[in-house]
Amino acid sequence: MLEPTKIVKEAVLKRTHGSSVGQAGKPSISQAAQRAAGASGASGANPTKTGSTSESRSQTEIRRAASDPSTPSNNKIGGLLKGLQIWGFDEATLSELAEREQAAENQALEDLDKYGDLFDNPRGGGRDGIISTNDLKAFSEGNFNRDAARNQLVNLGVAEADLDTTLDRLTESASYLLKNEDVLDRLDVANDRSNRTDGRISRGDISREVFQRQLEQARNGELPPGPPADNRGGYAPTVITRNSERTPEVIAQQELAILEAVNSGKPVSFTNANGHTEELTVRQIQNTGGNAVYEITGADGHTMRIESELGASENRTALARLADYYTQFPEHLRDSVNKIEFRREPDDTAAAAFYSSGDRIVFYNGLRNLNEEVFDHEFAHGIGYENDGLGEDVLGYIGRIFTGSAGEGTPKGWTEAIAADPEPRISDYANTNIKEDFAECWAAYMEARDNGPEALAKLEEAYPARYAIMDELYHGA
Repeated sequence: MLEPTKIVKEAVLKRTHGSSVGQAGKPSISQAAQRAAGASGASGANPTKTGSTSESRSQTEIRRAASDPSTPSNNKIGGLLKGLQIWGFDEATLSELAEREQAAENQALEDLDKYGDLFDNPRGGGRDGIISTNDLKAFSEGNFNRDAARNQLVNLGVAEADLDTTLDRLTESASYLLKNEDVLDRLDVANDRSNRTDGRISRGDISREVFQRQLEQARNGELPPGPPADNRGGYAPTVITRNSERTPEVIAQQELAILEAVNSGKPVSFTNANGHTEELTVRQIQNTGGNAVYEITGADGHTMRIESELGASENRTALARLADYYTQFPEHLRDSVNKIEFRREPDDTAAAAFYSSGDRIVFYNGLRNLNEEVFDHEFAHGIGYENDGLGEDVLGYIGRIFTGSAGEGTPKGWTEAIAADPEPRISDYANTNIKEDFAECWAAYMEARDNGPEALAKLEEAYPARYAIMDELYHGA
C-alpha cells in the first residue's frame, strides 16, 4: 500500500507514542500506515488484513485508493486522512494535515514549473530538459554550483534579496519529491505513452501535470492570467498606432480555451483580439524527449508545431499569444510557417529568427520577444519565401544559384516596388536588405489592419506599390 507522506507519518507516530517520535519501541512506519488505513476505530486495535471479512467496505476502498498509482494525489491524501479519522484524529487536525500536505506538493510542482532548469543537471554538463532522480538528489544535498544557480534565478526575474531564500525553498522541494514517491512517479509518467516509470521527468511531463491542475483553477476564475506582451512599437508617421495588446480579461478567456483544448484533445472555440472566433485544436505531443511539444490546428487544417524549453505556465501564455496572432492571418497564408521554437537563452544578434529550412521561427530569451509585431515580422519571412517565385525544391535552389539572391525571400516584384514608391524604407531595420524591408512592411500592414481604414490609407499613400503587393497577398487575389 501507499506509504504515508512525511507529514502524515509524523501525525501517525505522534498519535501512537506522543511527541517523542524517536523513542524506542515505536511501531514501524508500515505498521503505523496499516493502523491509519485499516484500524477498526478502537485505540490499539489490531490491523485488519486486506480482503478479510472483518474489514469494512470503506476501509477496503481507502486501501485501494491509497495504493492505486492512477489515483490523484488529493484523493490519496484524503484516503490516508480518512484512515486517520477512523483511528481517532479530530477534524481540525485532519484539515491542517491535508492543507499542509497539499501546500507542500503544490509548492514542489510550482518550483519544478518555474525553476525546472535549475534542477536539470545541477552539477554541470548542460541542460537536456530532463530532471532525473539523481538530479533531485544532488540538488537536495546542496551538490550544485550555488553562484551559477543564483545567476539563473536573476535571469528568471528573482530579486537579489530573495535569491538565497528561493534556493533554500528549491532544496526543500527537491527533498519533498524524493520522499514522496507517488508524486514523483505520477510526474514521471505524466506525458508518456507507457505507464512505466524510469526516473526521468521531462518538461513535457511537468507541463501536462500543471495544465491539468490549472484547468480547474481557470474554470473557477482562480488562475491569474499570463502577462501581456510588450506594446507594439508602431511605424509612425504612416500608421496611427493604438495598443492592440489584449486585456487581462481577454487573456484569461484565451488561456482557459488553451487549457480546455490541451486537456480534452478536442476542438475549442477561440476568439482572438480582433473578435474573430475559430475552432482550434491544441494538442500536447507525448514522448518528445526533454522539451514540451504542442500542435495547433486551425480551421484551415494546417498544423503548426511548437517546441518549447520553457515552463508550463510560460507555455500556457505562449500558446494563447500564438493562437491570437496566428488566427489573425488569412487561412491561405498560414502554411508559410510550420514550426515555432522557444529557447530559454537570449541570442546576441536577434530577438527571433526565421529559418527557411523547415519554415520555422525561433524565439530567443523565453517570452520576452514574443509580441504581435515580432510574430508578424518573422511570419512575413515565411510568406516571402512562399511567394518569391523561386520555389523551395531542387529547381528553386538551382534558380537561386543562377539568379542570385536579389529576389529571394520576397514576393515577385518587390524590388521594383521599392524603387517605385515615394518613401524609401519604412524603418531603419528595413534598410538591412529587401527581405527585411518586406518583413517590416508586412508587420506595418498587419498593424494598420488592427488600427482601421485611416491607418491603411496612410500606409498605402506612403508605399503604394508595396501596399498593392501586400494587399493582394492578404486577400489571396
